[in-house]
Amino acid sequence: MAGKDRAGDKVLRDLPDVGYTLADGDAGDVTAARFAHQELVAQGVEFYGSDHGTVPWLVAEKAFELGEDLTRRIHELGGAVFQLVDAAQVLYAEGHERVREHLDIGILPGLRGLDLDRMIQMFRLDVVVRDGKPVLTEIEEVFGNVGKAHAFEFAYGVPADPMFKAFEGYEFERIWLDDQYHMYRSELAIVAQRMKTQFGRDVEVEFLSKFKDDGRRVGWRFCYVKEFRQYESDVRKSIIAGADRLVNPLFHGYGTKGLISLAWDPEVEGELVRRIGRDTLDILREGMPDTQLLDPIPDPDFMEGLKSRGKGLALKVLDSPEATEYTWGSRGVFFGDQSRWRKSVDAAAIGSVPGRDDVRNTRYMLTELIDSDRYDINFLHPRDNVLCTMPRARVRLTPIFNREPDGWSLLGGHATFVNTSRKVHLGKHAVCAPFSTSQAAHD
Repeated sequence: MAGKDRAGDKVLRDLPDVGYTLADGDAGDVTAARFAHQELVAQGVEFYGSDHGTVPWLVAEKAFELGEDLTRRIHELGGAVFQLVDAAQVLYAEGHERVREHLDIGILPGLRGLDLDRMIQMFRLDVVVRDGKPVLTEIEEVFGNVGKAHAFEFAYGVPADPMFKAFEGYEFERIWLDDQYHMYRSELAIVAQRMKTQFGRDVEVEFLSKFKDDGRRVGWRFCYVKEFRQYESDVRKSIIAGADRLVNPLFHGYGTKGLISLAWDPEVEGELVRRIGRDTLDILREGMPDTQLLDPIPDPDFMEGLKSRGKGLALKVLDSPEATEYTWGSRGVFFGDQSRWRKSVDAAAIGSVPGRDDVRNTRYMLTELIDSDRYDINFLHPRDNVLCTMPRARVRLTPIFNREPDGWSLLGGHATFVNTSRKVHLGKHAVCAPFSTSQAAHD
């Protein structure tokens, strides 16, 4: 049933999982949104389950402007994350037991401690904006936004050159794709085509199961080390022993959610301060939710007390070898202010998953619940071709960073908006647009 938003406009709900009002934009606004839709289709953006010739999200009217202050804060946070990951990698190599406890969760013994002599080159942050400030919820060493950046350049005029020039700097010749993520192959094909058109570089997209060591090529790793367990041992051995150089390296700590809890762990705090400085650690903690790694067998009294103080908290699955679907996206996130919180705590106490009595050996972290600032975002109605407004939408930003000889750079990224769920993920219910930065904030 239609209601009204706070401005008094009628809220329409004929689109699944979307509440919207008709926008006040003029004909130029509609024209811009229609042009963006046309260009996104022309550039071939697709996603798993989307229909050919349609955009798999709600097309935004224009790019999302971050502004100078938010741009500066995101850039600072990205630099602090580089320092955190580097310090964690060195501590891991030195045998720091607590660091290894955080980072080895869910990793096969034969895959632990790989490529310790090389550092991460590129990563993406998942960022929520709270009180105008960025708070990261994930650190991703594998990201599928590059093809979107190419398409967004044509649709909205936000340059993708920084991202593709960074790729060219690594002289990629292959993209090694996780077999589970076949839905990204069309987007990676866009990346390969851009590399050919702009730089004359031939880039081959191939599944990791068909890994072939040529002994000379550079490949972008579009696969998580944690997911290597899906492959036969001979495939894993050939990848590990291969002379082909992978970007990012195979150190599994890059992809673990345990990096966030590591930044808050009192047993590691002294070492982190010594290696990255108190100011950098403060930037990290301001830009990360307060997070605690739960023991494999948590203290019963602590877990019992947790049932009554769930407001503002969430349980997040770090690893679930018997139910891997809970480690991807938002499936393994359980909020503390919902009716099933007590059941979620009971499940975490025994290493299970709510509603899955057959599952054991699941590891969790307890984290502060970060809620997003709200935005009114204009988008093109996918059927009626008119301009609409998604009121009070939550946002997730995906800034991508690259290591440079003298520091790091923010390459770009996009913004996703949803107003019917706390879990902001791309889909037909979400508005998606590139974000536009203030260059002066990070020169």
